[in-house]
Amino acid sequence: MGITTQTKNYSFTSFIQQRNVLNDWDNPFLQQVLKSILKEGYEALEQEIAPYVQKLSTTWREVTDELARPENSPKIRHYNAYNERIDRIIRPLEAVRLTEEIFNGGLFAKNNLPYEGITKRYFLHGNGEAGITCPLACTDGLIALIEAFYKEVPQPVKEIYEHAKNGRNGQFAVGAQFMSEIQGGSNIPANVLKAVSAGDHYLLYGNKFFCSAVHADYSVVTARVDGTDDVAVFVVPTWLEGDKEKEKRNHHTVNRLKWKLGTSELPSGEIDYDGAIAYRIGPQNRGVALAVSVVLTRSRLDIGFSSAAFVMRAAREAMLYAKFRQVFDRKIEEFPMAAAQLEDLQDAAKRMAATAFTVYERFLAVEDNSASLQAFAAREVILLQKIYASKEAVEKLRLAISIFGGHGAIEDFSSIPRLFRDSMVNELWEGPRNVLLAQIYRDLHKMLKTVALRDILTAMFPNLETGQLQDAEQELSRIMQIDLTALPNAQNRQAARRWEQIWESLFLAYQQQIVKDFEYAAILPESLFSQI
Repeated sequence: MGITTQTKNYSFTSFIQQRNVLNDWDNPFLQQVLKSILKEGYEALEQEIAPYVQKLSTTWREVTDELARPENSPKIRHYNAYNERIDRIIRPLEAVRLTEEIFNGGLFAKNNLPYEGITKRYFLHGNGEAGITCPLACTDGLIALIEAFYKEVPQPVKEIYEHAKNGRNGQFAVGAQFMSEIQGGSNIPANVLKAVSAGDHYLLYGNKFFCSAVHADYSVVTARVDGTDDVAVFVVPTWLEGDKEKEKRNHHTVNRLKWKLGTSELPSGEIDYDGAIAYRIGPQNRGVALAVSVVLTRSRLDIGFSSAAFVMRAAREAMLYAKFRQVFDRKIEEFPMAAAQLEDLQDAAKRMAATAFTVYERFLAVEDNSASLQAFAAREVILLQKIYASKEAVEKLRLAISIFGGHGAIEDFSSIPRLFRDSMVNELWEGPRNVLLAQIYRDLHKMLKTVALRDILTAMFPNLETGQLQDAEQELSRIMQIDLTALPNAQNRQAARRWEQIWESLFLAYQQQIVKDFEYAAILPESLFSQI
């Protein structure tokens, strides 16, 4: 009878233990970035952020990972037992509780410290729970929209504002934004949803084809005012007073939920309006401008933070794994090819995070002076960040997955595959790359009527050297003589490719200058290395 020997089972325990206790706040690089922005206000912020991120990195992360499983995806129940239309969005109880806990923390409340809300939201993005982070971005836009016209909106809208910003009996509202229609997508001026005036409010009729966060309490909706060519922007309650408990929606139905590539925790649906009560915000003929400049700008900023947080988490976890995992004759990080990839991951994480906070700082600085050159420059940089941060997030998350080898594709081994899919959706939210690059082209043509291109580039990239700006100016000037909005031909197709490449090069150089003061700071605490 032969003798058998039992090989000891391989264990990932030490890696998992280190990853699971890794606190996202324990990041020397990020702390230096925030110190540089907040200066004397940093210590007060740290007192608020540290315990918040501790919970976020442990308890909330465990819940989020569980909610991402396919069996926990949102569902819809159209009718109750009495044949009454209810369109109930069914989410796991843990998702409902987590949403309430985070929203009821008052991330937009007036008593928050400077940068408290946005810093917490950056760390929330690292968990990748789009069912919460997307509505947070939408709520931000809803609050800002009402705030811009607060003195003139009717009382019901002021109550919506208070519910979203400061809460009602400790409960905070969830916001959404519904702009896409089947014929237009990002083309808001093509909206045909009809808004009919009815005294101090409007009634909406028609279809919105793609509506994320259909479980929200209020939504920002664009619609064409009946009898005019004007697209206006409205705030629409999901339920009228006393109707939420009865599951009686405000004269609209949710036809179905959408099956998406990513952001699977986020219920996205298709809505038919049949006389929904809505409140117009701002001038009737400025709905598109307000939707873009107030609402979508904040969502685009949020995508910058989201992309940065995804890559930062992936880089940190990939570095941990590369220090733990031994293949062939050494650790992963000890192979030159892998070491170079890890360095690229860490570089991207730093650039993207530092840039997200810097761009947000620029946005706040010009928010109340939207007509200035600096405000124009900030808006264009926000567009560039949305384009290139979301693009790079896809590339770098795919790279992070490869560090894990075959395990990188296993969904319950790591959250990075989920972040990868969500980042691909982020590329499409608030305008895909080609649409936003065309928008920059049109914006520059308008601005060049009064401001020289060199002055525009200097305002956009104040940290770049004169020679670099001069080279870009010459090439951009040549391309702008070509009509990139005409029907395609060999010349404008090639010019369009180069247009994208130049802006990517400029934005990368802008990021590199931003991160220069912090480039030697680690993204993992030194104390962690001795425990691996």
